[in-house]
Amino acid sequence: MNLNIFQWRSLKTRVTLFTLAIFLIGIWSLAFYASRMLREDMERVLGEQQFSTVSFIAAEINHEMGDRLSVLEKVARKVTPAILGNTAALQAFLEDSLILQAPFNAGVIAYRLDGTAIAEIPLSAGRVGIHYADRDYLVGPLKEGKSTIGKPHISKSKKFPEFIMSAPIRDPQGKVIGALAGVTNLGKSSFLDVITENRYGKSGYYLLADTKDRLIITGTGNSRIMQPLPAPGISPLTDRYVQGYDETGVAINPAGVEVMASARPVPVAGWFIVASLPTEEAFYPIRTMQRRILIITLFLTLLTGGLIWWMVRRQLSPMLAAAKTLATLSGSNQPPQPLPITSQDEIGDLIGGFNHLLETLAQRNAALEESEFHLRTIIENEPECIKIIDAEGRLIQMNPAGLAMFEADSLEQVAGRTVLDLIAPEYRTAYADLHQRVLVGEPVRMKYKVLGLKGGHRWLETHAVPMQDHGKVVHLAVTRDITERMHAEEKLHLAASVFTYAREGITITAADGTIIDVNDAFTRITGYSRDEVLGQNPRILGSGRQGKEFYAAMWRDLIENGHWYGEIWNRRKSGEVYAEMLTISAVRDAEGIIQQYVALFSDITPLKEHEQQLEHLAHYDTLTALPNRTLLADRLHQAMVQAQRRGQRLVVAYLDLDGFKAVNDRHGHKAGDQLLIAVSTRMRQALREGDTLARMGGDEFVAVLVDMAYVAASVPTLTRLLAAAAEPVNFDNIVLQVSASLGVTYYPQAEDVDADHLLRQADQAMYQAKLAGKGRYHFFDAEQDRSVRSHHESLERIRLALAEREFVLYYQPKVNMRTGTIIGAEALIRWQHPERGLLPPAMFLPVIEDHPLAVEIGEWVIDAALTQMALWRTAGLAIPVSVNVGARQLQQADFVERLRKILAEHPDIEPSYLEMEVLETSALEDMARASQVIEDCREIGVTFALDDFGTGYSSLTYLRRLPVTLLKIDQSFVRDMLGDPDDLAILDGVVCLATAFHRQVIAEGVETVEHGEMLLRLGCELAQGYGIARPMPARELPGWSAVWRPDPAWADLPAMNRDDLQILFASVEHRAWITNMENYLRGEREIPPPLDRHQCRFGMWWNAEGLARYGVQPAFLAIEPLHRQVHALAAELLELHVQGRNPEALARLGELHGLRDALIEQLKALMQENRP
Repeated sequence: MNLNIFQWRSLKTRVTLFTLAIFLIGIWSLAFYASRMLREDMERVLGEQQFSTVSFIAAEINHEMGDRLSVLEKVARKVTPAILGNTAALQAFLEDSLILQAPFNAGVIAYRLDGTAIAEIPLSAGRVGIHYADRDYLVGPLKEGKSTIGKPHISKSKKFPEFIMSAPIRDPQGKVIGALAGVTNLGKSSFLDVITENRYGKSGYYLLADTKDRLIITGTGNSRIMQPLPAPGISPLTDRYVQGYDETGVAINPAGVEVMASARPVPVAGWFIVASLPTEEAFYPIRTMQRRILIITLFLTLLTGGLIWWMVRRQLSPMLAAAKTLATLSGSNQPPQPLPITSQDEIGDLIGGFNHLLETLAQRNAALEESEFHLRTIIENEPECIKIIDAEGRLIQMNPAGLAMFEADSLEQVAGRTVLDLIAPEYRTAYADLHQRVLVGEPVRMKYKVLGLKGGHRWLETHAVPMQDHGKVVHLAVTRDITERMHAEEKLHLAASVFTYAREGITITAADGTIIDVNDAFTRITGYSRDEVLGQNPRILGSGRQGKEFYAAMWRDLIENGHWYGEIWNRRKSGEVYAEMLTISAVRDAEGIIQQYVALFSDITPLKEHEQQLEHLAHYDTLTALPNRTLLADRLHQAMVQAQRRGQRLVVAYLDLDGFKAVNDRHGHKAGDQLLIAVSTRMRQALREGDTLARMGGDEFVAVLVDMAYVAASVPTLTRLLAAAAEPVNFDNIVLQVSASLGVTYYPQAEDVDADHLLRQADQAMYQAKLAGKGRYHFFDAEQDRSVRSHHESLERIRLALAEREFVLYYQPKVNMRTGTIIGAEALIRWQHPERGLLPPAMFLPVIEDHPLAVEIGEWVIDAALTQMALWRTAGLAIPVSVNVGARQLQQADFVERLRKILAEHPDIEPSYLEMEVLETSALEDMARASQVIEDCREIGVTFALDDFGTGYSSLTYLRRLPVTLLKIDQSFVRDMLGDPDDLAILDGVVCLATAFHRQVIAEGVETVEHGEMLLRLGCELAQGYGIARPMPARELPGWSAVWRPDPAWADLPAMNRDDLQILFASVEHRAWITNMENYLRGEREIPPPLDRHQCRFGMWWNAEGLARYGVQPAFLAIEPLHRQVHALAAELLELHVQGRNPEALARLGELHGLRDALIEQLKALMQENRP
């Protein structure tokens, strides 16, 4: 035998082996597939049989248990309350119920509702009298009223495995009164014998298990009774059965034997049944068949290999001969010649094809030479750099465009040089890495900077790929100059960063308004995503609040000026309307043609809403929702302007409710408030559209009636107002009724009058209506007003007093109560009248209020104060002084210039030591003028304070516009704040308002130490008043300042938290209640305050807000006993009063005051516990 046939490089050997391999793969795959399919089919058939068997057994057991549970429920329904209550009767009943004895091989037990066994069959079981309420099988029937199958367990008394099923016993109304339970002994013959007495196959078995408790109940041959199932995770198939899956699977059992198992649930008990058979027994037939298939396949493999070898050797003989001839031709130097064709079969076709290939290669070689010429021409003229770098990084070739980029005049200047020498130093490491990556076969892109041979710098972008050059890998790169692009990208990157990270929304549109881009802030503000608005018009954001005229003006400004700025209302995607501050700019090209519009906007809705809230609080009364003094002043001013323009009359009616105080005293503030609300609503309805009704405070109102042809035309409206005010009001089963007195004036008049004059005239007329009998109106009499004013001192007498130096200045100190610092003094004018003595300013200043003499006296005050300040400085006292400036003086056109002149006469006094105090009404007469004057004075160092704040008509808008540094709270609010909750609320509001507008605040009228404590707790540290010092002559102030010290109670007294201010208000409510009680006992009040401690305002606070916030604090809990004592003592005093023993009641007021003070001290202790 010739062994040469086994040469592995031989084509016939490879063809034989390849063909044999295909055959082997096919036949062995088929054999494996057939074996596998036989096993799978067998496993499927066996699994179906096994699953069917276990399903049948599970159904039988489920049916048996369901029947037993039904029997138990049926008998339980026959047990009446009478039977259950009679143990003997119940025992007899159970013994007569033969239907129970067969199903339950361990007996039946009856239980009371408390779980005590009271009867059983058979009676000898020994369960009667034992308490079983904690057993799981009794929880369902006794507590939940449903039948239950309990957990299998070992009986404690009988020591055998058992399980119990139970059913509730109900009375005729369906209420559970006991339970009936049947017991099955798993060790005896029972309906479970279908499992215990049968075996699955020769070596298989059945198991019944409890899902919930992972417990084997019983099995084939009573094996493994009450044994636990494998722990979770040990047997995945068992875990799936426990989880409720009913399926067939193959797994390793705890004994290490591979088994095929199927499981089905027993739904009525929450159990499952498993049939298990070792796979060794199950798959024995298929293993025999698989061995036979293996032997047959091996025989066919050997036979087929021999046949293939013989056939290939015979067919390839001609081709081998041709290959030998071809090898002879390739060894000669002659051009390749066509090979001879010796046969006309496929081998002959192959040789003929090879001859054709030789001809084609010759043609292609000629075309390749022509293509190489074309390629060289392209490279030489390509505007991009093309270069070749060897493995060591040296430059081999570069086209002219590349030489220009590197500032080389010829290839010789750079050929052979290391390319890294031409790369900027910061990019050399990255370029070296690029070079190495290319050499290992990876195409790479990179941007980098180069250094030209002549010193120039350029940005280049290269695309480098590996290339074979004479068997070596070299680096071929195509590089373009991107210097201009990089500069442009830097600018674009900067612009993109601004666009992306700006907090303002940015919208870019085309010239026609089409949106072409938006930033993230746009999405955050509007709710529209970028994709939703691209291609849309900004009109999708329109709210409809601006009309066509608004947008026309906007576009006109954009076209004419190239930009627009302002506020606009738009609508979010959600439909919510919001306010935005918008700036739009046009972007033009080099020819000035608009290409795009860029809009920047920010959401100012919170600012607008806050402004509206402040405006509403500032302009409307909180109780009646009517316009307040501030809004009235504005509307009255507008109505006066309108009356002048239209030539109509304006009627102003000042209304006061008659008898309102009596309603308040008799029925309390709540009734008074409801009366005010009802009356104000009716009076508002009595007016015409366009008229205004405002509440001045308390029970006073002002009506402004517009467009009156003559004054008498207002009479019907005035009559309706009186009728509306007099209508009865029902409140809490009480009929409340008041009347009204109206004072009426009109505008315009023969004399020039302003809004304040009109209100004063109407007020005077209202008092005349009251004097005339109330419930009527009275028109202002100008002649009578002039006669009243004639009683005042004449202007000539006041002018003489100024000339005779009869005016003097007194000074009242202003201090910081917490630190004890003297922050200044207020200069107060007095008239040292030769006959009448020292007169206060109220006796003469009103006479000159609208007279030029007021300006002269005002300037004298400023000059005298500056002179005194200089004298004090000589004595070592340097403090600021404030002077009062009247409206007329402030409105002088040359006020600032005259002030400069006075200051110049006192060069030793810095202007910052002078402060001007101006009344609200003075500043509001000409808001723009007053604001400008105050601003001009600030520039020279003189500051302004707004005096008597809270008594005028100023709005929050005016406060915002007036650049004052200090607000002075009117003393009327401070003086009564200890006993008047309303005044305290106003004072607190002013302090908060000053804080919100970054103004300082000072309180006038501090008369007691307690006033100071209250102010400090509210956050007001600056004060003046009799409790600190009375106004004094200038000579006394230095001595006073040297010895004055703040009261110790004021030291280290912090401002309270806003949430704890309710304690202050509660203390004032309590004081007010004590005062009202005392006034009633003295006959100064018609009705007593509420006696029920839960109905007084303090009691309502204690039971609601107080209890919720401080309920567990000792200081708070100590308040209630004191409060109870206060009301108990008040009841005793009232009883004495009713019995006519009022002197005794009044004599005991000291006790009431003592309890009041004790309760107030306890409130202070509560404040101390909650101090910040």
